[in-house]
Amino acid sequence: MRFGNRVNYWIVEGDHFDVSRGSATTTSIELDENKTLKFDPERSAFIIIDMQNYFCSPLLGRPDGALKLVPAITSAVKSCRELGMQIIWVNWGHRLDTANLPPSLLYSWQKNGRPGIGQPLPDNLGSVLIKDSWSAALVEELEDSYAESDYWVDKYRVSGFPGSSLDAILRANGINTLFHAGVNTDQCVMATLQDANFLGYDNILVTDCAATTSPAHVLEGALYNMKSKAFSTDSVSLKAAAMSYV
Repeated sequence: MRFGNRVNYWIVEGDHFDVSRGSATTTSIELDENKTLKFDPERSAFIIIDMQNYFCSPLLGRPDGALKLVPAITSAVKSCRELGMQIIWVNWGHRLDTANLPPSLLYSWQKNGRPGIGQPLPDNLGSVLIKDSWSAALVEELEDSYAESDYWVDKYRVSGFPGSSLDAILRANGINTLFHAGVNTDQCVMATLQDANFLGYDNILVTDCAATTSPAHVLEGALYNMKSKAFSTDSVSLKAAAMSYV
């Protein structure tokens, strides 16, 4: 069955989904629940969200769940490069004066007594999530996975889209299929994925490349809500797709 219009469409046959839109450069990937997805890697991107010191570093007492993602994300980045996909790192990176942030956001960051956006962190670690600061930097463990050909997108909300260059970059590169990873699954990853869905992109959550510090029931609810808006796969399936891609 075909869903869409003459140029922007999916073809769905049982548990097989073809989102390549008639492209000549395609590959297939195994999805969860024994489904498969045919897509065009050259019109796809791997988006890694908030793998920054502020959210991941033990210097700030963060749990090790985020850093445990590093091997899977490293593998997924390698596989996506081999497939010819674009790599996009989406991270908080604010102005020091926080002039583009609304009161609601500034309040929400400070209401639990933690330093707010732009305020100093303890132990001379700089300001919270200001562009080019230590807290906004990519974790050291992923530095070798970053390449100059990648895009680095500063974001200013829980979602990576509002006020950022993300949508413009995707459209300028003809990208319509997005693979999502990073932290936190139920917050910035989910919000970015949902906005991508609202904007008309195809979405795949790479489950072993995403984590959260939230309680299990919160994650369960987030995954339930994302299920209607995204497919899901893992880094192992991406590796298999890369190995079979010609």
